[in-house]
Amino acid sequence: MTVQNKKTRTKTKTKSPTYKKTKSKGTKGKIKGKTERFKKTIKSNMLIIISFFTGVLLIIASYAWFSASLNVKIRFFDLTVSSDNGLFISLDAIDYSDSIEISVNSVISDLKKTYPNHTNQWSISGLWPVSTNGIRNSNSDKFDIYIGEMNRYRDREKHKEKFNKRYINTILVSEDEPNAFSSYIAFDFFLKNISGSPKNDNLYLDEGTFVDYDEELPDEIKESMSGIMNSIRFGFVKMASVSLKEDPKVVQNLKCNNQCEMFIYEPNYRTHSEESISKAGELGITLADGDYLPTYAVIAEGKYLEHANGHEGTGIPLDTEHFALQKTINDTDFEKPVFSIPNGITKMRAYVWIEGQDIDSLETYSKGAAIYVAINFIKDLAGYE
Repeated sequence: MTVQNKKTRTKTKTKSPTYKKTKSKGTKGKIKGKTERFKKTIKSNMLIIISFFTGVLLIIASYAWFSASLNVKIRFFDLTVSSDNGLFISLDAIDYSDSIEISVNSVISDLKKTYPNHTNQWSISGLWPVSTNGIRNSNSDKFDIYIGEMNRYRDREKHKEKFNKRYINTILVSEDEPNAFSSYIAFDFFLKNISGSPKNDNLYLDEGTFVDYDEELPDEIKESMSGIMNSIRFGFVKMASVSLKEDPKVVQNLKCNNQCEMFIYEPNYRTHSEESISKAGELGITLADGDYLPTYAVIAEGKYLEHANGHEGTGIPLDTEHFALQKTINDTDFEKPVFSIPNGITKMRAYVWIEGQDIDSLETYSKGAAIYVAINFIKDLAGYE
């Protein structure tokens, strides 16, 4: 996480200390910002840029959502803030600094003494496709994440009409305890905002937010990975804020009190691979690169669910008991605030996952590769204008 003072909202270049980035065929590449529109829309004397960035995700193999073997491993994930601006970050609400490294150690094992009741998740064995619509209501502080498996009807006599057709079984994941072997990434973090302002500061996503391949990746692997790249999501929950003087144990145990907020960001919402377009056609879905196709994420556990349910154009009525529209934001929403943070300490939670219900994740195969992810937040001080 990086924080800088800016007089105007300009593009933030976020670099991994180990890996380089490049644009590539099959992905949207770096999402282009709308700097001039930001300048007109957001009137402030100071902008503070917060950058979340993951260095490398190794995607090894995948075939069909809910049954993909991905082995997505993060080698580097660093969060840095500039203490000169009165903004500090912590993983335990005790030790605040301008830089923290996110890893299985820092979000799991290193917190045993300082934040013993955390429920952070890591993917030490690799990421797998999951599905979520975020928090179920304003009193929920965690996303409802569903995993499952895809199978086919194999009994010809018992399932004559459905023989060999696919179905999925979904299961709600528990986040009641820390888990280093999860299918996705989730962790709490705390922002200490020493602004002195009686008004809240606004947070925005910045145009530096993007997903891209490692520079040296062969084109054939980029092509094989494009479906996975286009299915990546980032999610955030803002739980609650308290005084700067509050006891760390109180901060760690902050709950929603029916005021939790969330958003899901979809980086490559209009980008589709040739393979995804072809597979969509087999399901009766007309899809072209550049088209936006809504995602209907899983919202409840179920068995023998229709594989193609939740996708427009299949001719199959939507199973509203198990699927619902996933509301996401994209780069056209960068001028709109996602959260506000007061002068105080705010508890938040971050998620990184591969959305299994994304049309580009329905059925794909990947040989494996390294990718770079950056998520930038911008904080303004509009209250002092």
